[in-house]
Amino acid sequence: MIKIIWLLKRKPGMSKEAFREHYENSHVVLAHKYVGHLLEGYHRNYPIEGWLAPSSKREDGVVEPFEYDYDCITEMRIKDEEAAEEMLRIFNDPVIGKIFVDDEHRFLDRKLVVMLKCDEVNTGTGTGHMAPPKEQLATQSPVLAR
Repeated sequence: MIKIIWLLKRKPGMSKEAFREHYENSHVVLAHKYVGHLLEGYHRNYPIEGWLAPSSKREDGVVEPFEYDYDCITEMRIKDEEAAEEMLRIFNDPVIGKIFVDDEHRFLDRKLVVMLKCDEVNTGTGTGHMAPPKEQLATQSPVLAR
């Protein structure tokens, strides 16, 4: 499984509400139409509040708020490299790509869009699952086995 994460910033002068409305009712529709067959999952995360990590709290114990720059963190899960290549082919198609770009100009600050191809690791929910033995970790990741 491959996860593609998009960090999205609304265009200057656009409200968060208008950004979300356009994204959900236009861009998401385009994604489902053109690459939906490749998606194993498609989630949009709209940050509400941000803080520095609790380990970075001040001496008085207060955790500082954090001003974040992105209006949406989108996750697309796809099956494999073949699906990733097909998705990029579709996005780079002269006709379909232009449809996406034209729509992006309506709501995104395109110069700040970031796309990250990630290798996702799922360690479960933390509801009683034991961590794998150190010997098993040694076969999975030399860094984790230390």
